Amino acid sequence: MGRTTRLQIQEPIRCGWVGTKPHFIPYHDEEWGIPVHEDHHHFEMLTLEGAQAGLSWSTILLRREGYRRAFAGFDPEKVARFDSRKKAVLLQDTGIIRNRLKIESAITNAKAFLTIQEAFGSFDHYIWDFVGGAPIINDWKEMAQVPATTPQSDALSKDLKKRGFRFVGSTVIYAHMQAAGLVNDHTTDCFRHPSNLLPLTSSRVAIVPKKSNFPAIKIKRVYDIPAPDDGFRILIDRLWPRGLTKETAKADLWQKDLAPSTALRHWFQHEPKRWGEFQIRYAKELEQKPKAVEELWQRIQEGPVTFLFGAKNQECNNAVALKAYLSLHYE
Repeated sequence: MGRTTRLQIQEPIRCGWVGTKPHFIPYHDEEWGIPVHEDHHHFEMLTLEGAQAGLSWSTILLRREGYRRAFAGFDPEKVARFDSRKKAVLLQDTGIIRNRLKIESAITNAKAFLTIQEAFGSFDHYIWDFVGGAPIINDWKEMAQVPATTPQSDALSKDLKKRGFRFVGSTVIYAHMQAAGLVNDHTTDCFRHPSNLLPLTSSRVAIVPKKSNFPAIKIKRVYDIPAPDDGFRILIDRLWPRGLTKETAKADLWQKDLAPSTALRHWFQHEPKRWGEFQIRYAKELEQKPKAVEELWQRIQEGPVTFLFGAKNQECNNAVALKAYLSLHYE
């Protein structure tokens, strides 16, 4: 066997505001700009962004766990019931910003939040209407081009104030729109900008860089009939496929440890609109398992390999994402 090439993981290019602050990197990579559709998460970010007014985001982010503890895990129903005694306790809590007006606004906002949920079915449904139900994708080359407010944030801010919210000026609300993915303001050189995400292919094989020494990896649904040229068949799924025995699946290896986590699988649900974001999150999980990835890579170089998947979606699935990940990190 010839020389074995190892996988190389390079530090991605990020938006300029991240810098080298360790608490900014995971926030930027895993949260900022990702579409939020959970009401608890919306309430959390609105509370934190309101607390930021006049302060730096770094100051608030470092106290996030303190806020989560102090404000009942950001459950709006519980926060709405906070009384004067609870306010007094919060004013002594060093884990948060001890500003009376901001503490009171969080409680007031929780009550207004519940009213919106009752009127619209969910806060998520209400807020996404302000951007037409889909993220606004911008193409800023540098952060200096990113605005502090927009007509959409102006309109949302005005409506929230009318409904009783406090500390929801247009600048605060635009920050929420960025954080909750209603707006994608990653710069075009950042790895999180949509133009830099792995593309959705029209075939059953992921698009990969043209490297003459990249080993052949077939992709096949586990329910399809096995073929002699499949080579070593590896199942890339967290769960064993329904209705198949080990004999009928003919999988030589079940790599469930390299499949997406249960949480990521439940979030993804093989929705094409989440495909690009799924690949980013899946790549982050794979980067935490370098030994297992390396062992898989060694096996791939021994001969023909077929990645198996169980999903009905032929284009957006674990096997396609894993092959694309390997192709991007193979040198």
